[in-house]
Amino acid sequence: MRARTTRRVHTLILGGGLTGLAAAWRLKDRGQADLLILEREARPGGLLKTRRDGAGCVDDLPHVFFTRDAAAAAAFSELVPHSYRHRHRLGVMWKGGYVDFPFQNHVHQLGLEDRRLVLKGLLGPRPAAAGAPRSLEDLARRALGDGLVELFFRPYNEKIWRTPLAKMDHRWLAAKIRLPDAAELADSILGAPPAPLAAVAPHEEFRYPRRGGIESLSDALVSRVGADALRCGAEVKGIDARRRLLLMDGENIRYESLISTLPLASTVRLAGLGRLRPTAARLRATRVVCIHYVLKSADLPDYHWIYVPDPALPFYRLTRLDRINPAAAPGHQVLLAESAWPAQSAAPDLGRLAEETTQRLIGLGVFRKTAVVRRWTSSYAPAYVVPHLTHGPDAARLREELLRSGIITAGRFGDWEFYNMDHSLQSGFRAAVRALRS
Repeated sequence: MRARTTRRVHTLILGGGLTGLAAAWRLKDRGQADLLILEREARPGGLLKTRRDGAGCVDDLPHVFFTRDAAAAAAFSELVPHSYRHRHRLGVMWKGGYVDFPFQNHVHQLGLEDRRLVLKGLLGPRPAAAGAPRSLEDLARRALGDGLVELFFRPYNEKIWRTPLAKMDHRWLAAKIRLPDAAELADSILGAPPAPLAAVAPHEEFRYPRRGGIESLSDALVSRVGADALRCGAEVKGIDARRRLLLMDGENIRYESLISTLPLASTVRLAGLGRLRPTAARLRATRVVCIHYVLKSADLPDYHWIYVPDPALPFYRLTRLDRINPAAAPGHQVLLAESAWPAQSAAPDLGRLAEETTQRLIGLGVFRKTAVVRRWTSSYAPAYVVPHLTHGPDAARLREELLRSGIITAGRFGDWEFYNMDHSLQSGFRAAVRALRS
């Protein structure tokens, strides 16, 4: 049996993704150098991974940086001083063609029967607006009418979240897109100029590193934190919060402050908080599988992203990575096709999914079989937090109880919130400040 040793460190951070690295950066910047980041994977970065080879650099999952927060923007600029700046152009794959996104702001681009369906939904009876919406479905029917809900809003959102609209909370939506009011919907049907993307979504403009793919952001954070503060391949076995002790194979780590960016349910389990398990068991997330294609050519409109609501197609979004990152595969086009699956279920057969996706894309005329130079897959779970109906109070209770045990939670999975990259950075900064005060 291996002898158990004990190491002491002031601040211990579980998870070397964007939030954990950001927390360590802020701690170092504030003079706290006695820290250690434990990362289970072979390299840090969390969801920010890039496949780099002599032919270019292709991200495992599509990521771009956008924010309306000045501090987050300044942090990104410091970490990534050289970046592309793009104005988003987004589309929806629709019945053999394409419609500009947001879908609900471009109804005039639909065929006559679809426009009639949208109009009938607006003129027909809708749920009463009194009181707060009970679910995402309730909100959508109030705001959009049955036609738009059934044409796009339901099939797309149930495809990406793998959850019925009636079982999802609606509050996350405000941070992603603003639904049009009645006058804007009328303009959308009649073809009046739509509101600019900046007025309906936070990502009108976005930035992306010029070199190294999205993983260059985590590389920059590691360089500021110092490689000696990071241990990869580390598997945590338990947390004794009362004694401020982290348990690992052959080693204990005694800490003064603990920040966990691990999924909330995992932190609850590691801390042995059995009374919280029924609440933690309600948390849901999706697995995202991405099929990557390096192509000689592709027949697609000039969009950065294309949303795919058709439930018969296995992918919910296509990303033209070469339009975002010209260095992804110089001289070629790069297409990423994303599919979503419940993270709690078994992973799909990746080979079969990749083949089905390829055949569907060929059948749609997106590319020819002979155009494929390389193809591979990546799979991440959890990837997106599913906002179930009691998501807000459930996540808040878990965070509060863990904090009472001296465990600071942070990040998309530590806070169990639908965070973009700027939110994850800010969450790491807040966790660092809280650790310094503890």
